[in-house]
Amino acid sequence: MNQAGNSTLGMVLMVLLMGGLTLQATRTRLAQDMVLVADEQHYHQDFWQAAGALQWGAVQHWPHSQGWQCQDWVAEKWRSCLLRMEGDNGLLQGHGAERELALWHWVSIQGNQLKPRAQGWIDYCPLADAALCQAATGI
Repeated sequence: MNQAGNSTLGMVLMVLLMGGLTLQATRTRLAQDMVLVADEQHYHQDFWQAAGALQWGAVQHWPHSQGWQCQDWVAEKWRSCLLRMEGDNGLLQGHGAERELALWHWVSIQGNQLKPRAQGWIDYCPLADAALCQAATGI
C-alpha cells in the first residue's frame, strides 16, 4: 500500500516538473519574441518617418544650387535632401531625424519645384559613391 502512494506522488512531482520546464521555455521564447516585435515596430516607425519626409520634400521649393541641399521640418523631425544632377534630373532623399532608414526618389526638377518620376522610388541609395549618399543623411 505504501508503494502505490509513492508512485502516485512521484507521478505528480514529474507532472509538476514538466509543467515548470514548459512554462520556463515559454517565458524564454516570449522574451525573445518581444525583442523581435520591438525591432519590427522600430523599422515601421523609421519607414513611415522616411516616407513622410520624402513626400514633404517633394512639395518644397528648392533653390537652384549644386550638391546636396537639405531642408528640415523640425516639428515632425523630418529631413529631406535634394541632389541636383545634369539636366533636369535630381535625387530626393528623406529620413526622420536620428533615424537610420532613408528612402530615395528620382525626380524631375522644373524651376524650384520637383516632379517625382513614375517608378522612381527606391529604398537604397542608387548612387555608385556611398560617401555621396551618406553626405545627405549624415548617418
